[in-house]
Amino acid sequence: MENGKTKEFSSALDRGFISMKPAKDASAKKFPISFWNYRRYGDGMTPDEVKTWAELGLTVAMAPMLSWENDPHDALLPFLDEAEKAGIKLILSIEGVEYHDVLRLGKDEVRRRLEELFRIYRHPALFGVYAGDEPSGEDAFRAAVETVKMMKEIAPEYEPYLNLHGGMDLVPEEEFGGKPFGKWLADFARETGFSIFSYGHYDQVDGTERGIESFYREIVPLRAAADAAGVDVWNTQLSSAHYTHAVPTEYQFMWQITVAAALGSRGIVWFRLYDRPHGPNYHGSPIDEYGYRTASFLPFLHANRRFADHFGELMMRLRFREAFFSQRDHAGFGKLPEGARPFLARVDGPDAIVSFFSDRETGEEYIAVVNPSQTEQGVFRPVFDREKYSLFEVMFNGSTLMEYTLGTTDDPWDGIWLYPGQMTVLKPRAK
Repeated sequence: MENGKTKEFSSALDRGFISMKPAKDASAKKFPISFWNYRRYGDGMTPDEVKTWAELGLTVAMAPMLSWENDPHDALLPFLDEAEKAGIKLILSIEGVEYHDVLRLGKDEVRRRLEELFRIYRHPALFGVYAGDEPSGEDAFRAAVETVKMMKEIAPEYEPYLNLHGGMDLVPEEEFGGKPFGKWLADFARETGFSIFSYGHYDQVDGTERGIESFYREIVPLRAAADAAGVDVWNTQLSSAHYTHAVPTEYQFMWQITVAAALGSRGIVWFRLYDRPHGPNYHGSPIDEYGYRTASFLPFLHANRRFADHFGELMMRLRFREAFFSQRDHAGFGKLPEGARPFLARVDGPDAIVSFFSDRETGEEYIAVVNPSQTEQGVFRPVFDREKYSLFEVMFNGSTLMEYTLGTTDDPWDGIWLYPGQMTVLKPRAK
C-alpha cells in the first residue's frame, strides 16, 4: 500500500511492484505449502537446500529425516538457521519420537527424548515436530494422541504435525474408542491443544471425472470435522508420478492448490519433492535422484509462487463459509442458488467453484471463483446488481484491487478469463 491507499493495477506494474523474490515473511503470514521430505540427514542434503525450498514457494518445509538413535541430535540446527534467513519455517522429522515409537519404547522414553529435543531446537524457524503417518487401529490412534499431547505439553508454542489418511469418517468407531471420527477429533483437539492435521488424496491428477469427484467427496467430511473441532486440515497432494498416477501438469499443480483452498483446506503438503534413488513407482518429481531440476520444477514453482503472491496472505486472513458449483452439484456441494448473496446472483459460463469467505477481523465478505477444469480455459461472468454493488478483483493479497467492469455483453470474451485451475478472488462493495 502507498500512503494508506490501495495501488491500482497499472501503477503496480509501472512501479515494479511485482517482486520475483520469495517474501521474507512468508512462513508467518502465508498459506502453508510444504512437502514430504524422505531424504535423510547426510544423504546429500545440506542446509543450502533450504534456499531451493524458499525459491519454490514452500513456506513450511520438512527438514531431512534424522535418526535420534544414530545421528547427532543437534544436526538440524543449521537447517533452521538457513530457514530463518529465507523466511520459512521447518517441520522436523525425527525417527524415534513418533507415535509408533510410543508403542515400541513406551511413553516415558519418548517423553525424555522430546524434552531433550525441544531443549535443543527452540528456534524461531521451527514450526513443529512430525508425530507420525497414517495411524490405523485403536492402539495406534491412542499412541498418536499421546505423542501429540506430550509435544504440546513440553513445547506448546510449536505445532505437532500428524498425517491421517483419507476416509477417516469411514473408520470403524471402535478404532476411536467407540467414538465417531468427528467426536474423536474434537476430543483430541480439546485434550491436546493441537491445531492441524493432514491427509492424502491423489486420484485428482488422473484427469478423470471419477478421480476428480473422489477428491471433492473426500474433502467434505474431513473439513467439516476439522471445522467442528476448531482445527485446520491440510491436503497432501501429488507432485510426482506415483502408483498409476502420471506426473502432474502445470495446470494440475495449480488446480490442486486452488481447489483445496477454495473448498476450505488451510495448507498443502506435496508428495514429493525428490525422486527416490531407485523406484519406478516414483518419478518426475521436481528434483530427480541425481539432484537435477526436472521439467516439473518450474511448473511446480509457478503454481506455488503465483498462489502465494496473490492469495497466500489473504487466505490466512479469511474464514471459509461455504462452497458451491455454478452449474451442477458435485459430491454434495450443491449448485449455487440463484441470489445466494445480495451481491451475487449467479456466475455464468462453464462450471465453476464459487466459495464464500469472510475476513476474520472485519467480517467483510469475499468470493473465490475457480476454474475446476484441468484442461480447458474458460470465461466466467459474475452476475450482480451493478446499481447497488461493485465487484473488485483482488490481486497481490489485497494490495491491488481492480474493479470488474466486464460481463455486460454476450460476447464470448466478455468476462473473467481463467486458465485451468486458476482462481480469482472478488471483493463486493455496496455503492
